[in-house]
Amino acid sequence: VRIDAGDYVGDVATWTQDDLTLVGVGGWAHLEADGQSAQGKAIWVVAGDRARIQNIEFSGAVVPDENGAGIRAEGTDLTVVHCWFHHNQDGILAGANAESDIEIRRSRFTDLLPGTGFTHDIYIGTVRSFYLKGSFVTGASQGHQVKSRALRTTVTANRIADLDSNASYSIDLPNGGDVKIAGNVIEQGPSSPNSTVVAYGAEGLVNPTTRLWLVNNTLVNHRDSGTFLMLDPASSDVHVWNNLLVGPGDLVAGAAAQRRANLRIGT
Repeated sequence: VRIDAGDYVGDVATWTQDDLTLVGVGGWAHLEADGQSAQGKAIWVVAGDRARIQNIEFSGAVVPDENGAGIRAEGTDLTVVHCWFHHNQDGILAGANAESDIEIRRSRFTDLLPGTGFTHDIYIGTVRSFYLKGSFVTGASQGHQVKSRALRTTVTANRIADLDSNASYSIDLPNGGDVKIAGNVIEQGPSSPNSTVVAYGAEGLVNPTTRLWLVNNTLVNHRDSGTFLMLDPASSDVHVWNNLLVGPGDLVAGAAAQRRANLRIGT
Protein backbone atom coordinates (compact mmCIF):
# COMPACT_ATOMS: atom_id res chain seq x y z
CA VAL A 1 0.00 0.00 0.00
CA ARG A 2 1.69 3.21 -1.21
CA ILE A 3 0.51 6.40 0.48
CA ASP A 4 1.43 9.74 -1.08
CA ALA A 5 3.14 12.28 1.16
CA GLY A 6 0.70 14.75 2.70
CA ASP A 7 -1.64 15.28 5.64
CA TYR A 8 -4.46 12.82 6.33
CA VAL A 9 -6.64 14.34 9.05
CA GLY A 10 -8.93 12.05 11.06
CA ASP A 11 -8.00 9.15 8.77
CA VAL A 12 -7.71 6.17 11.15
CA ALA A 13 -7.80 2.48 10.23
CA THR A 14 -7.70 -1.14 11.31
CA TRP A 15 -5.51 -3.34 9.10
CA THR A 16 -6.48 -7.03 9.18
CA GLN A 17 -4.72 -8.36 6.07
CA ASP A 18 -1.51 -10.38 6.58
CA ASP A 19 1.81 -9.59 4.86
CA LEU A 20 1.10 -5.93 4.19
CA THR A 21 3.72 -3.28 3.46
CA LEU A 22 2.43 0.23 4.15
CA VAL A 23 4.82 2.93 2.94
CA GLY A 24 4.77 6.68 2.55
CA VAL A 25 5.96 7.83 -0.88
CA GLY A 26 7.65 11.16 -1.63
CA GLY A 27 8.03 12.16 2.03
CA TRP A 28 6.06 11.68 5.22
CA ALA A 29 2.47 10.49 4.98
CA HIS A 30 1.16 12.31 8.06
CA LEU A 31 -1.77 10.68 9.84
CA GLU A 32 -3.19 13.28 12.23
CA ALA A 33 -5.85 11.76 14.51
CA ASP A 34 -7.83 14.97 15.08
CA GLY A 35 -9.98 13.32 17.76
CA GLN A 36 -10.52 10.08 15.87
CA SER A 37 -9.30 6.56 16.75
CA ALA A 38 -9.65 3.04 15.41
CA GLN A 39 -11.56 0.87 17.93
CA GLY A 40 -10.93 3.50 20.60
CA LYS A 41 -7.27 2.41 20.62
CA ALA A 42 -5.00 4.03 18.05
CA ILE A 43 -4.54 5.78 14.73
CA TRP A 44 -3.72 2.40 13.23
CA VAL A 45 -4.67 -0.93 14.78
CA VAL A 46 -2.50 -3.52 13.04
CA ALA A 47 -4.28 -6.84 13.48
CA GLY A 48 -2.71 -8.65 10.53
CA ASP A 49 0.53 -10.59 10.77
CA ARG A 50 3.93 -9.65 9.34
CA ALA A 51 3.17 -6.00 8.62
CA ARG A 52 5.91 -3.55 7.60
CA ILE A 53 5.29 0.18 8.08
CA GLN A 54 7.65 2.80 6.66
CA ASN A 55 7.80 6.60 6.18
CA ILE A 56 4.59 7.28 8.14
CA GLU A 57 4.06 10.10 10.67
CA PHE A 58 1.53 9.50 13.46
CA SER A 59 0.25 12.30 15.70
CA GLY A 60 -2.59 13.28 18.01
CA ALA A 61 -3.81 9.87 19.25
CA VAL A 62 -5.98 10.49 22.34
CA VAL A 63 -8.48 8.06 23.94
CA PRO A 64 -10.18 8.06 27.36
CA ASP A 65 -8.00 5.34 28.94
CA GLU A 66 -4.83 7.35 28.09
CA ASN A 67 -3.46 4.56 25.88
CA GLY A 68 -4.10 6.26 22.56
CA ALA A 69 -1.26 5.03 20.35
CA GLY A 70 0.10 5.83 16.96
CA ILE A 71 0.16 2.08 16.35
CA ARG A 72 -1.55 -0.63 18.39
CA ALA A 73 0.11 -3.91 17.36
CA GLU A 74 -2.22 -6.90 17.70
CA GLY A 75 -0.86 -9.21 15.00
CA THR A 76 2.52 -10.91 14.93
CA ASP A 77 5.85 -9.77 13.53
CA LEU A 78 5.54 -6.01 13.13
CA THR A 79 8.40 -4.05 11.51
CA VAL A 80 8.49 -0.24 11.72
CA VAL A 81 11.13 1.67 9.73
CA HIS A 82 11.70 5.43 9.48
CA CYS A 83 8.46 6.50 11.15
CA TRP A 84 7.74 9.44 13.42
CA PHE A 85 5.40 9.34 16.43
CA HIS A 86 4.63 12.59 18.23
CA HIS A 87 1.94 14.20 20.39
CA ASN A 88 0.24 10.88 21.10
CA GLN A 89 -0.50 9.28 24.46
CA ASP A 90 1.61 6.27 23.41
CA GLY A 91 3.88 5.86 20.42
CA ILE A 92 3.68 2.11 19.78
CA LEU A 93 1.74 -0.22 22.08
CA ALA A 94 2.12 -3.96 21.43
CA GLY A 95 0.18 -6.61 23.31
CA ALA A 96 1.30 -10.03 24.52
CA ASN A 97 1.89 -12.60 21.79
CA ALA A 98 4.46 -15.35 22.32
CA GLU A 99 4.85 -15.87 18.55
CA SER A 100 5.54 -12.22 17.72
CA ASP A 101 8.78 -10.42 16.88
CA ILE A 102 8.69 -6.61 16.96
CA GLU A 103 11.37 -4.57 15.19
CA ILE A 104 11.73 -0.76 15.18
CA ARG A 105 14.52 0.92 13.22
CA ARG A 106 15.47 4.51 12.36
CA SER A 107 12.33 6.00 13.91
CA ARG A 108 11.53 8.95 16.16
CA PHE A 109 9.31 9.11 19.23
CA THR A 110 8.85 12.63 20.60
CA ASP A 111 6.55 14.92 22.58
CA LEU A 112 4.11 12.54 24.24
CA LEU A 113 0.98 14.13 25.66
CA PRO A 114 0.71 14.50 29.45
CA GLY A 115 -0.58 11.45 31.30
CA THR A 116 -0.77 9.84 34.71
CA GLY A 117 1.84 7.12 34.24
CA PHE A 118 0.24 5.05 31.47
CA THR A 119 1.80 6.98 28.59
CA HIS A 120 5.00 5.49 27.13
CA ASP A 121 6.91 6.17 23.92
CA ILE A 122 7.26 2.42 23.31
CA TYR A 123 5.47 -0.30 25.30
CA ILE A 124 6.03 -3.89 24.19
CA GLY A 125 4.11 -6.71 25.87
CA THR A 126 5.23 -10.30 26.34
CA VAL A 127 6.33 -11.04 22.78
CA ARG A 128 9.08 -13.40 21.65
CA SER A 129 11.52 -10.64 20.76
CA PHE A 130 11.82 -6.87 20.55
CA TYR A 131 14.56 -5.08 18.62
CA LEU A 132 15.11 -1.30 18.71
CA LYS A 133 17.93 0.20 16.65
CA GLY A 134 19.03 3.59 15.37
CA SER A 135 16.09 5.51 16.82
CA PHE A 136 15.53 8.66 18.87
CA VAL A 137 13.18 8.29 21.83
CA THR A 138 12.24 11.25 24.02
CA GLY A 139 9.41 13.23 25.56
CA ALA A 140 7.52 10.69 27.68
CA SER A 141 5.32 12.23 30.39
CA GLN A 142 5.28 10.32 33.72
CA GLY A 143 5.58 7.02 31.85
CA HIS A 144 8.70 5.36 30.46
CA GLN A 145 10.63 6.08 27.30
CA VAL A 146 11.03 2.37 26.45
CA LYS A 147 9.19 -0.46 28.25
CA SER A 148 9.55 -4.09 27.18
CA ARG A 149 8.22 -7.32 28.64
CA ALA A 150 9.61 -9.29 25.70
CA LEU A 151 11.36 -12.60 26.31
CA ARG A 152 14.32 -11.20 24.37
CA THR A 153 15.02 -7.48 24.11
CA THR A 154 17.81 -5.83 22.09
CA VAL A 155 18.31 -2.07 22.30
CA THR A 156 21.29 -0.87 20.29
CA ALA A 157 22.63 2.34 18.74
CA ASN A 158 19.77 4.59 19.92
CA ARG A 159 19.52 7.93 21.66
CA ILE A 160 17.05 7.73 24.55
CA ALA A 161 16.89 11.10 26.26
CA ASP A 162 14.49 12.84 28.63
CA LEU A 163 15.63 16.35 27.66
CA ASP A 164 13.10 18.62 29.39
CA SER A 165 10.40 15.95 29.83
CA ASN A 166 9.40 14.28 33.11
CA ALA A 167 9.69 10.66 32.02
CA SER A 168 10.13 7.89 34.58
CA TYR A 169 12.57 5.09 33.65
CA SER A 170 14.55 5.57 30.46
CA ILE A 171 14.35 1.80 29.90
CA ASP A 172 12.02 -0.45 31.90
CA LEU A 173 12.34 -4.25 31.65
CA PRO A 174 9.81 -5.16 34.33
CA ASN A 175 9.88 -8.96 33.85
CA GLY A 176 13.58 -9.43 33.10
CA GLY A 177 14.33 -11.52 30.03
CA ASP A 178 17.35 -12.04 27.80
CA VAL A 179 18.43 -8.44 27.30
CA LYS A 180 21.23 -6.64 25.46
CA ILE A 181 21.54 -2.88 25.77
CA ALA A 182 24.57 -1.82 23.75
CA GLY A 183 26.00 1.27 22.08
CA ASN A 184 23.28 3.71 23.14
CA VAL A 185 23.24 7.20 24.61
CA ILE A 186 20.76 7.05 27.49
CA GLU A 187 20.15 10.35 29.23
CA GLN A 188 17.92 10.96 32.26
CA GLY A 189 16.81 14.56 32.65
CA PRO A 190 16.58 16.68 35.79
CA SER A 191 12.76 16.56 35.86
CA SER A 192 12.42 12.77 36.01
CA PRO A 193 10.31 11.67 39.02
CA ASN A 194 12.31 8.41 39.18
CA SER A 195 15.95 8.22 40.24
CA THR A 196 16.62 5.02 38.21
CA VAL A 197 17.76 5.18 34.59
CA VAL A 198 17.45 1.48 33.60
CA ALA A 199 15.26 -0.92 35.62
CA TYR A 200 15.48 -4.72 35.29
CA GLY A 201 12.91 -6.96 36.96
CA ALA A 202 11.01 -4.22 38.79
CA GLU A 203 7.87 -6.42 38.74
CA GLY A 204 9.72 -9.71 39.30
CA LEU A 205 11.83 -11.96 37.07
CA VAL A 206 8.89 -13.64 35.36
CA ASN A 207 10.49 -14.38 31.98
CA PRO A 208 12.15 -17.80 31.64
CA THR A 209 15.59 -16.37 30.76
CA THR A 210 17.09 -13.68 32.96
CA ARG A 211 20.34 -12.40 31.51
CA LEU A 212 21.38 -8.78 31.03
CA TRP A 213 24.27 -7.24 29.10
CA LEU A 214 24.69 -3.46 29.54
CA VAL A 215 27.75 -2.69 27.41
CA ASN A 216 29.36 0.18 25.48
CA ASN A 217 26.73 2.77 26.42
CA THR A 218 26.96 6.40 27.46
CA LEU A 219 24.72 6.76 30.53
CA VAL A 220 23.93 10.30 31.67
CA ASN A 221 22.16 11.39 34.85
CA HIS A 222 21.18 15.07 35.22
CA ARG A 223 19.56 14.56 38.63
CA ASP A 224 21.44 15.25 41.87
CA SER A 225 21.59 11.53 42.66
CA GLY A 226 20.25 8.22 41.40
CA THR A 227 21.00 4.73 40.11
CA PHE A 228 22.05 3.90 36.57
CA LEU A 229 20.93 0.24 36.77
CA MET A 230 18.45 -1.11 39.31
CA LEU A 231 18.18 -4.91 39.50
CA ASP A 232 15.69 -7.33 40.97
CA PRO A 233 17.43 -8.91 44.00
CA ALA A 234 17.24 -12.34 42.35
CA SER A 235 19.26 -11.18 39.33
CA SER A 236 22.39 -13.32 38.90
CA ASP A 237 23.58 -13.09 35.28
CA VAL A 238 24.29 -9.39 34.79
CA HIS A 239 27.24 -7.96 32.84
CA VAL A 240 27.99 -4.22 33.00
CA TRP A 241 31.00 -3.56 30.78
CA ASN A 242 32.69 -0.61 29.14
CA ASN A 243 30.06 2.04 29.84
CA LEU A 244 30.75 5.76 30.15
CA LEU A 245 28.93 7.24 33.16
CA VAL A 246 28.23 10.97 33.23
CA GLY A 247 26.88 12.52 36.41
CA PRO A 248 26.16 11.27 39.92
CA GLY A 249 24.59 8.03 41.08
CA ASP A 250 25.34 4.38 41.83
CA LEU A 251 26.24 2.28 38.81
CA VAL A 252 24.33 -0.82 40.01
CA ALA A 253 21.93 -1.43 42.90
CA GLY A 254 19.68 -4.27 44.02
CA ALA A 255 21.96 -7.21 43.16
CA ALA A 256 25.51 -8.02 42.15
CA ALA A 257 26.79 -7.59 38.60
CA GLN A 258 29.99 -8.36 36.72
CA ARG A 259 31.64 -4.99 36.13
CA ARG A 260 34.49 -4.28 33.75
CA ALA A 261 36.09 -1.14 32.34
CA ASN A 262 33.30 1.31 33.22
CA LEU A 263 34.48 4.92 33.31
CA ARG A 264 32.87 7.82 35.17
CA ILE A 265 33.26 11.49 34.39
CA GLY A 266 31.60 14.15 36.51
CA THR A 267 29.84 13.56 39.83
